[in-house]
Amino acid sequence: LKSPLTIYDIHKEVKARRGLRRTRYATVNKRVRSLEESGYIKKIGLKKTKAGFEASTYELTARTYLVILLNSVNLEKLVMRVDEATALAMLGDVMCALP
Repeated sequence: LKSPLTIYDIHKEVKARRGLRRTRYATVNKRVRSLEESGYIKKIGLKKTKAGFEASTYELTARTYLVILLNSVNLEKLVMRVDEATALAMLGDVMCALP
């Protein structure tokens, strides 16, 4: 949520969390690449580093914000607030997403 960040910045944020202090840079690097391939984060530019190199910066995609939001929303309350047309549209999208 603190985007845009480089992989190094993400690594620093991860290591600052309790229980993740021993997380290796290579692990974060692999995970960032995997999240990018999955469409949860995207490259948005380059940032000059202190060492004089350019590093890619990443930010969360709309899909990721939706996942974060849906994870914290009471779905029953959400369904009670939408009208019939919106409920049908949501139902159609959910049905298309099922295997």
